[in-house]
Amino acid sequence: MIQKMLNKPLMIDPQSLEMISGMEWFPAEKEIEYNIHNSIAVIPIHGLLTKNCQCDSHFFVTTSYNEIHELVANALEDSKINSILLDIDSPGGEVSGLFDLVDFIYESREAKPIYAIANDHAFSAAYAIASAASKIFVNRTSGVGSIGVIATHLDISEYDKKEGIKYTTIFAGDKKNDLSPHQPLSDNAISDLQKEVDRLYGMFVAVVARNRNISSAQVKATQAATYFGADSLSLGLADEVCDVRQLKAGHNNVFNRGGKNMAEDIETYRAEILEISKLCKLAHAENKMAEFIEQQLTPDQVKEKLLTSASTQNEIVSTVYHQEKTAENPVISAAKARLGR
Repeated sequence: MIQKMLNKPLMIDPQSLEMISGMEWFPAEKEIEYNIHNSIAVIPIHGLLTKNCQCDSHFFVTTSYNEIHELVANALEDSKINSILLDIDSPGGEVSGLFDLVDFIYESREAKPIYAIANDHAFSAAYAIASAASKIFVNRTSGVGSIGVIATHLDISEYDKKEGIKYTTIFAGDKKNDLSPHQPLSDNAISDLQKEVDRLYGMFVAVVARNRNISSAQVKATQAATYFGADSLSLGLADEVCDVRQLKAGHNNVFNRGGKNMAEDIETYRAEILEISKLCKLAHAENKMAEFIEQQLTPDQVKEKLLTSASTQNEIVSTVYHQEKTAENPVISAAKARLGR
């Protein structure tokens, strides 16, 4: 496994990379699947992330991008599932295959709501996956971030000398032997590897900025640091602190309401309808109010329509309508109807 992690850029938390490098790995005997809770598909994304390699250690498991893609695709097709929750606990991993998966998840949000929970860590490549979800949840101790790229070269040339080992490499092409562990990196090799790290970092920053709807400058300002609990919210890296068990059990109304509280939604629509009502009264076009609400127009759109209508109207008509009393404020009723649609 460690050979897969050397001499190439990675999106992984540096401390975890140090830990992983000293572990003994063996072939994995597992096949991950999602669990369904209250019409929510909970997809586990745990351990080291790779493109397709399946192996475990006594302390770390791996999850491949191919597995995640397949599970998300299956959940999208499953009629028993209304939404998807990515249950993430990972330090990150390989770059290869990551951006295709992130784009797939980002685009799939149009088909079904997709959410992510950092439970407990979503670092580097794992955060790239989380950022593709519509909303990111954290608990009080979970961490997100580490938005950076790292590459490690292992130089064992001094060890070879002590052991009396000498490697002779025959190659064609000046750069063919640049990353050999049996010789120090040349200045040109360091420069080339740095260019590739910078290129991938630019891609990482751009995809997080797009997914989270924040600026690239905001992403770069994190300087690949990690953030925990509520600290991640103010930076735009997460959306809400919640109880993980309740979230996974579907007790949080986010899965049915897109993260909003019904009372908040009604209040928002109530304010819109009151504004529309005022605009219609000012324009003496109360008879248009029901039509505007039915079309779900915003106050700005209503204003534009009224101005257009006024510019072509030859006369002003004032009409007073009698309203019967109802048990509920008609503005509240209209707001609820608008919300229901």
